[in-house]
Amino acid sequence: MYRFAICDDDREFCGFFADCLRKICGEKRIDFTVSVFYDTASFADSLQKGEAYDLVFLDILLKDENGIDFARTLRAKNCAFDLVFITACREYAVDSYDVAPLHYILKPVSREKVETALERFLEKHAPQTLRFSVPKGAIQIPLAEIVYFEVYNHDIIVHKTDGSAQSFRGMTLRELEGSFPLRSFARSHRSYLVNLEHISEIMKYQIRLSTGETIPISKRLYPDVMRRLIDYDDKESRVF
Repeated sequence: MYRFAICDDDREFCGFFADCLRKICGEKRIDFTVSVFYDTASFADSLQKGEAYDLVFLDILLKDENGIDFARTLRAKNCAFDLVFITACREYAVDSYDVAPLHYILKPVSREKVETALERFLEKHAPQTLRFSVPKGAIQIPLAEIVYFEVYNHDIIVHKTDGSAQSFRGMTLRELEGSFPLRSFARSHRSYLVNLEHISEIMKYQIRLSTGETIPISKRLYPDVMRRLIDYDDKESRVF
C-alpha cells in the first residue's frame, strides 16, 4: 500500500486534490491512503510521531512560509519520500533543485496534471520484472524483453525481443494494463498493447517496431499513442 500526503493551506483545494487521487487510484486499482495537512507544523508533527509517506504533494507558497525551505529541512533530517511541488510560479523550479523533487504541478491544477505526477511516481517504483497471476500459477517476464501484447482467441500472447512468444489466459487486456507503469505501454488497438520503448515509427494505421514487425493502430487510439510516445521520449525532463 502506498501512503500519500497533501500539504496545502487551501482546504477546498486539498479536498479537490484528494478526490482526484482517489478517483485515479480507484481506476488503476492502486491500494493507497491519503493524509491531508493544512500547514507544515501538523505535517512535521505527523512525521515526528513516526508516520511515513511514500509521496508528498507540497505547496510552495504557504501562508507564512516557503514550501521549498520546509522541504530542505525535511531532507536534512533524511526524509526520503518522493516529493511533488504544487506551484503557481514556474521559476521556483531552479530554487527547488537541491531537494530533488520528482515533479511539479503548475496551478491551476487539473486531474490530468495529478495523473501525470502519479504516473511518474509509479514508473519510478515499478518492478523491472512483470509478474502475472494466472489460473495455473504465475508468469514472470523482464519488462525490457516485452515488445507487445496481443489478444488472440481469448489468449494473451506476449511477443518478446528474441522473437519468441508466450501465451496465457486468465485476464483481459484491460486488466493487464493495470499491471505495469502506464507511461511505458500504450493500447494501440483493442487487441494490442505496445511497449513504447520498441516503437520505431508510427504510420497511418500501423506501428513499426524495433523487431521489424508491424502492428495495427486504430484511428481512435492514434492521438493517445502519439501523446504517450512524446511524453515517454521526454520522460527525463520535468514537464509542468
